[in-house]
Amino acid sequence: MLNTPSDWVPLQPILHEIILQYPKGVSEHEVFELLKSPPYTLFSAKALRDPLSLFQSHFILFNALYQLQGTWLQDKVGLLQIDCRCICYRPWQSGQEALVNEDKLRTYYLDWANLKTTDQSQVEAMLDSFWQGFSGQNKNVKHMPDQQALDLLNLQQPYTHKQLKHQYRKMLHQSHPDKGGSHHQTILLHNAYQQLK
Repeated sequence: MLNTPSDWVPLQPILHEIILQYPKGVSEHEVFELLKSPPYTLFSAKALRDPLSLFQSHFILFNALYQLQGTWLQDKVGLLQIDCRCICYRPWQSGQEALVNEDKLRTYYLDWANLKTTDQSQVEAMLDSFWQGFSGQNKNVKHMPDQQALDLLNLQQPYTHKQLKHQYRKMLHQSHPDKGGSHHQTILLHNAYQQLK
C-alpha cells in the first residue's frame, strides 16, 4: 500500500468523475468495488479482507474525499457530502464552508498521522466499539445459549479465541447492511460473539 498522501493524489480526479456519475449518491462499498476494478484497479481484491487493511483503505479513501471536498469548496464547484452510506455532490451555495470547517471527522481523516499510528489492536478495538454501538448494546449483553451463539457464528467447539474473532469478523462482513444484510442480524452476531468471548 502506498504510504503518503501524495502517492494517492491521482485518486481525487477519479473520485470526482465517479461521484458526478451518481447524482443520487454512491456508497463507500460501491466506490471500492469500482476502484478495485478496471480501468482504475487502485485497490487490490485483498484491500478489505482483514480489519487493518480495511481501516487503511477506508482512511485513504476518506482522506482523498475530504481533500476533494476542500477543492470543490475552494473552486465553488459544490459541496461533497461524505458518509459511508452515501457520498454525493450538492450544488454550490454560499456559506457551505462553515459547515465543513466544523467537521471533526474531516480533521481526523486529513491528518495522515492517524493512518500511520493506528495498529491492528486499535483497529480491532474501534471495530468492537462500533459494532457494540451499532447493536445498541452496552456491556450487559442479552444472554443466549452457547449452542445458539455457536450456530449463529457457524462455529463448533473446541475453538480458539483467534478462531472466534476471525469467524465473527467474517460473519459481520457478510451480513453488513451496506452489502444487503440486516441490522437485526448484526445485533445477533454481536451478542453471540460477546457470549462466547
